[in-house]
Amino acid sequence: MLDKNGFTRKTYSDLLDEMEAKAKELFGENTNTKAYTPLGIILRIFAWFLAIVWDVVERVYNNSFPGTAEGISLDRLSKLKGMTRIKEDYAYGKVQITGPRNTLIEAGFIVGTKNDVWFETTEEIILDETGLGIAEIYCQDAGVIGNVEIGEITEILNPTDEDLSVTNLEPTSGGREKETDKEFYERFQQYPTKSGSSNIESIEAKLLETPGVRDAIVSQNTASVEKNGLPPHCIAPFVFGGNDEEVAQTIFDVAPGGIQVYGTTVIQVKDSKGVFHDIGFTRPTTIQVYVKVQLTKGTDFSSDGIKNVRNQILNYIGGLDESGYEYPGLGQKENVVHAKIVALALNFKGVNDVVVELSRDGINFSQTNITVAANQVAKTTYDKVVVS
Repeated sequence: MLDKNGFTRKTYSDLLDEMEAKAKELFGENTNTKAYTPLGIILRIFAWFLAIVWDVVERVYNNSFPGTAEGISLDRLSKLKGMTRIKEDYAYGKVQITGPRNTLIEAGFIVGTKNDVWFETTEEIILDETGLGIAEIYCQDAGVIGNVEIGEITEILNPTDEDLSVTNLEPTSGGREKETDKEFYERFQQYPTKSGSSNIESIEAKLLETPGVRDAIVSQNTASVEKNGLPPHCIAPFVFGGNDEEVAQTIFDVAPGGIQVYGTTVIQVKDSKGVFHDIGFTRPTTIQVYVKVQLTKGTDFSSDGIKNVRNQILNYIGGLDESGYEYPGLGQKENVVHAKIVALALNFKGVNDVVVELSRDGINFSQTNITVAANQVAKTTYDKVVVS
């Protein structure tokens, strides 16, 4: 039913009780509505189908509000703020191909890992006099599956007559899954209402929609003199993740005219008239976080409990696990809170007590927070999280 408190769905039991009561009101109190009677069977059939209708009505009602909407309904509501869901993206990187000198490697050459994660070269290259060449690649499948570690790309899908070998000298990156309803709604809550205006909140919001960008903070100096290291009358985006050219284009599209866009990374962006503009932004400095966790375990602590605790910490801070999956974790200017890691560990079944120590250098540990500045981001990796 719908009243001032909102919508309340009637369950199968509620409907059956009401239908049995109505039947006895019409046919008499002695009317038998048990499950084995013809009337009882009919009532239960109707109650079952009506329960489905009530469930659909509840979903329609909930999909009217961002906090309870799902799927396409949340997508449609988000357009009221000018938002779109971040789609899945493809990992990219580079490979080194080795073979006879001056060998032509055409675009579309397919290489991959032993686990059947396949990539295509995006450009034609010719191996140099030493028999080496570097080619850019994109994963054939979208998602985090394409984020592979150094040296994992060793396979050639269609061997040629040439004696060729391949490897990646650096990890591939940029692969991500489609934004979930939970992630999308969290971003929805922080997104400014008037996203079309050229203010710093709007620039931040648009940057967060750029593929690969995990966090963005935009500072500004409206004074006529240098302030806090920023030149006069400028905006200064700090951007974590994303391709340089795509980040610069996004900033150019929404930044106000006549204002310097300042940063340590400067990319030229061409406008509709063919004029180039310098767009600056700054990449955050990564703080490597080391974590020591000492658990007091009970008898019901699971055999894979240590791995699960470590992965939960990785999920909180952000970083690579053993399989190469990268947890997004914290953004810029987000401190690593000691108490949160303690709470994460204590939340696992079989953990009776826990001692957590944090460090920025792997040598000096303490039971205090790791402070992160506006131009910094905290990260870790599975080998830096020691759980015992």
